[in-house]
Amino acid sequence: MQTLSFNTNWLYTPCDIKDGHATDLDERGFEAVCVPHANKILAAHRGVDFQTHIESYRFVSWYRRHFTLDRHCISKRIAITFQGVATASEVYVNGHYIGEHKGAYTPFTLDITPYVHCDGSDNIIAVRVDSSQRKDLPPEGHQVDYLLFGGIVRDVQMHITDPLHVAWAFISTPEVTNVAEVAKITEVAKITEVTNVTEAAKTSARLHANVNVTNSGDKEALCRIKATLTDAAGKTILTMDTPEAPVAAGQSHIFEQLSEVITSPRLWSVNDPYLYNTIIQVQANGKIVDEYTTRIGFRYFSFDPLFSLNGETMKILGINRHEQWPWIGRAVPNKLQAADADLIKATGCNAVRASHYPQCPAFLDRCDEIGLLVFEEPPGWQYIGDEMWQAHFLRNLEEMILRDRNHPSIISWGTRPNEAPTSGDADRSFGEFFAATHALSRGLDPTRPTHGSRVEFLYEQSDLFQEDIYTVNYRYPDVPKFTPFIITEHTMSWGEQGTANATDTQAMQWIDDWAKSLDYCFANDLVAGGFGWSMFDYNNEVNYTKTEHVFPSGLYDIFRHDKPVSWLYRSQRDPSEEVVLFIANYWTPNSPRRVLVLSNCDEVELRVGDTLIGRITPNRYVNLPRPVYEFNNVCYQAGQDLTAIGYIQGQSVKTTVRKTPLAAKQLIVAADYSHLIADGTDMTACTVTLVDENGTRLPYDTREVNITLTGSGKFIGQPCIHLEGGRVGFIVQTEYGKAGEITCAAIAPGIAAGAVTIFVGLQD
Repeated sequence: MQTLSFNTNWLYTPCDIKDGHATDLDERGFEAVCVPHANKILAAHRGVDFQTHIESYRFVSWYRRHFTLDRHCISKRIAITFQGVATASEVYVNGHYIGEHKGAYTPFTLDITPYVHCDGSDNIIAVRVDSSQRKDLPPEGHQVDYLLFGGIVRDVQMHITDPLHVAWAFISTPEVTNVAEVAKITEVAKITEVTNVTEAAKTSARLHANVNVTNSGDKEALCRIKATLTDAAGKTILTMDTPEAPVAAGQSHIFEQLSEVITSPRLWSVNDPYLYNTIIQVQANGKIVDEYTTRIGFRYFSFDPLFSLNGETMKILGINRHEQWPWIGRAVPNKLQAADADLIKATGCNAVRASHYPQCPAFLDRCDEIGLLVFEEPPGWQYIGDEMWQAHFLRNLEEMILRDRNHPSIISWGTRPNEAPTSGDADRSFGEFFAATHALSRGLDPTRPTHGSRVEFLYEQSDLFQEDIYTVNYRYPDVPKFTPFIITEHTMSWGEQGTANATDTQAMQWIDDWAKSLDYCFANDLVAGGFGWSMFDYNNEVNYTKTEHVFPSGLYDIFRHDKPVSWLYRSQRDPSEEVVLFIANYWTPNSPRRVLVLSNCDEVELRVGDTLIGRITPNRYVNLPRPVYEFNNVCYQAGQDLTAIGYIQGQSVKTTVRKTPLAAKQLIVAADYSHLIADGTDMTACTVTLVDENGTRLPYDTREVNITLTGSGKFIGQPCIHLEGGRVGFIVQTEYGKAGEITCAAIAPGIAAGAVTIFVGLQD
């Protein structure tokens, strides 16, 4: 299989033009774009009138792309894959209707072979994208807590294959075990199939491959499958061959293989996420006609009732993540998706819930690479529609599992729309639907359990438990109704305390709220863990917090700037990974006399100037792996620094100083990435920070700043924007084929301006 990126050289119009698929269409009014692409860059990232911005991306648009194929493709199968189009799409090639897809979050592939020219002449692919409100498609139908946005928001690829090709391959590891753990895990066969293995090996495994080979040619073909497992260095671990079998023209055949025992495989875990490659070759007439590669990880796990990975019990310390950035929604390059996964892991989480829809493949790939566990779910939010809506939900669920079931990071499939009606009457009303979603998931992937997140205020009435894991939002029972039990959303005290402009009193109260939820999870042996709401602030439609359509629930704000509560999670990391010592107090004349220190040290010493306040062990929320340090009666003293010193095994390992913010002096502009590629999609987030003479951020400053960009780049943001907690963000994107330098400057009256230069090259 040859896979080509189809992300560049698109033409776009934000109009539902007549005959937008025509080959002779006048394209002079189209804009040259690259994908991922937002059909509308919002004019603001928040506001009391933000509903108008939400409505501004709800329209029909057209995308067109010209391409050529040479004569070497005459005997090949040509297909196009869209990883994500929001929300519904119709695809045409050379004026011919090819097919449609409904759903903003799952991929689709179309065979365009009969409609393309393979003689070097021009081909045109045209896509009509309907981003209007679609109440017939999940998650819509009622109000939705998040925004769908619009456009071709993920990658597009062209696949050139033999007519006899791999349509999909499901590679599982149904028999992975340590002989010492056999007795412990045989009870969870419904979740992870386990069989006896030779006593000669400490760990052993088998590889199971289901490979769908499709014959799009006009003649029956005899073929066989060869599967090769290689380690990260490319060394062959094993090979498997199937007997030869016929595949009729226009039909598919599933080849099934089970390997011999693999001794001492390196297991995939959160601390050692080791990945193998499985190479699938289709052989016909003695030749290799197609090849497909996927990564896999060997691991075994159970929920009984706590979560155990490779025989090691651990609490799920998770967070919910929305795939959203300000102004552009979901239309970002893959490296920003991967960076989100890195930040979640660095923040101290071992798991992420993909709320409330299938997320970008690049994000899941990175979760595999760094050892971040995933609960994944189809699109939905507090609503179940009619039979047609339910059929689309089932289709999206199927597309999600078929796409993602080779990811070792994924440990559960969601089979209910998030917070779908779960009262006794509702459970009975939708019982057949819930049974169908669960059965579909288990049929497509019997190796993973299912879950379905329930709304908190109907917890007592929810008696129908069809999934493998019982999950509910914002309920903390001493004895859960069913086990395994996980809180899929916790910590509901949203409001001003979660905003970037929160006072340190509010910020510490919010730390308390989060810490109480975590303390509950770690204290209760019947609770497998929980997912906090949420990793990032995000734009939403409902606006029930009355915070200008930015939901302030995140450990980080909408620009991915840290809030003090994020350090509660970060402090749960082992100090061998990072020594954490954070003072949750801005140390101003109005600061409270209570000081919280978030740290993974054994002891913390606190000083005001040269005066010792105390040296203590952690004393709050003691069920946490790393409890919180609380100091009381700490009086602010003008001109004196607040200093924390962390100790491990009696030795000083880190010192953190809080200086009182003084008068504003300078704006600092920084870019997450200093070097970009001129591919038309590469981008970096940038931050403007207001600091005093000591470099201390002014945490309550909300003045307006002006941002300018010079050079060959695209500014995404608001040129005139107010600081939020003394800082604010914007985005810089490259223009296709334009290398050089981009300079971004920020100014505000009466203080020194700041600037950053970003270098743009033509290739890595």
